[in-house]
Formats: sequence, C-alpha cells, structure tokens
Amino acid sequence: MQSPPTLTFGDDGSPASDVGWLWINSHAWPGWRLEIITAHMPPVGPPPTPEDATLHHWDPPVARAPFAEAEFHEIENLTASIDPRLALWRPTDLLVIGPRGPGLLKALHLGSTAEWLLQHPVTPLLIARSGHPVRSLIAGHDGSPHAQHTIRRLTQLPWIGGVEITVLIVNDGRTNVDTATAMARDEFATIDIEPEIVVRDGKPTAVIFEAIEQRAPDLVALGTRGLTGLKRLSYGSTAGAIARAAKCSVFLASEETPPTTSRSQP
Repeated sequence: MQSPPTLTFGDDGSPASDVGWLWINSHAWPGWRLEIITAHMPPVGPPPTPEDATLHHWDPPVARAPFAEAEFHEIENLTASIDPRLALWRPTDLLVIGPRGPGLLKALHLGSTAEWLLQHPVTPLLIARSGHPVRSLIAGHDGSPHAQHTIRRLTQLPWIGGVEITVLIVNDGRTNVDTATAMARDEFATIDIEPEIVVRDGKPTAVIFEAIEQRAPDLVALGTRGLTGLKRLSYGSTAGAIARAAKCSVFLASEETPPTTSRSQP
C-alpha cells in the first residue's frame, strides 16, 4: 500500500515557526500526513543516548493542533537531541520552515539551518514569510531540469488548482524561451491548468525581484542546484538571493531530490 504524501514542519517554538504553522493551516491537505519535528542541539557533556539522538515519537508539553480545515490524514510529533540541520535533512514531500528564529532556524543567513538546507537540497523546501494562503504565485522557468522538477512538485500540491499561476521566463541570452514555455505548459497541462506565460529580458535575479514587486505574489517558486553541479549555492545565485530577500514565501526544489517519497520510519 502506497504511503500518503508527507508534509514536514520544522518547529522550534519561535514566532517564525508560528508563521510557518499558520501558513500550513491556511491550506487544505486532504490525504496528507503531517510530521512536526523539534530538534535541540545536544548540550556539552556526555553524548546523548542513541534513542535521544534519533528522531523518535514524543508528546510535547504543548502540542500544536492543526485546524480541521487542513484535513490532515495523520499527525506525528518527532524529536531528537541532534543538530537541527540533520533532523530536517530527510526525504519528504514538502518541508516547511519559517524565515528566522532564535533556536531551530536562526536568521536566514550563511551558516544557518535554512541556508544549509538551501545548499543541500534533499526535499522541496518552502520558506513561509506570511500565514496567508497562496492565491497567486510566480514560477521561474529557464528550461532546466531543476525548473521543470519544481513545477512538477507544485502540481502535486493539493490546493494548487485554485491558484493564479504566472510562469516567468527570463530571456538572458542563455534560455531557450520556446523550450521553457513548452515545458511549463506541458507540466501544468497534466492537472488542467493553463498558466500565464510572461517573458522578460534582463538578468534573472533583477527581473524576478521586479516581477515580485509589481505583482505581489503570495509565493515564488524556483529551481536550485544546491551543492550538486555548482558545488555550493553561491551567495549571489538567483535562488539564494530570492530566498534571502523576497518579501513573499519561497518554494525551492532541485531535480536531484527524490521524485517520490515514502513514509520514513524515525
């Protein structure tokens, strides 16, 4: 029997996590499983026991209760005494985190948990910057497998059918606009969505920021190579720059992430 798709939420109890939690509950996830992961760096002293260092079931003192409207099929709380980066670095269908926080997530800057996840993509990552539901999104496409994989992951979100979608193709002299247009339309056609295709000339980062400013989407979606190919997500890369500075929520995925996931046993 096929396991249900899983949404993983990185929770450190901070205000940023509260934003991520509200974003999750602003959407419907019928048939999805929710796992809430809380990880703590082990204190200086004796090493944690194998059980403490491995994600395991627990009953938090104050458990988060998802809204009934979220329609989750199953909910599980997991914890471990381990580096939060390792706790969240696991196959899942979507990982949701907040943009900053004093504990698990810290600031979204070089060396933080969020930055590390950007550089080591193992699963689609959503950085929630507001609790508003997604009504409109911009998906960047440059004709690459990473961009196409990102759109494929978007089509798997259960609420995507009610979203106004714009595919932004930046003609920077390297992108085959016709190919990128056909790829995007073909992928969205699998769920009977006809996106708006917008083609603009210029440098990708500047053009995407300009589109975000003009259209004020709830979400921007981009493909990223992470460490693979580039060796690292450079500070000046398009995906990295957007993830750090966009005012809206950001969805990132890499073609290297597993195409499907099954329920992982903690």
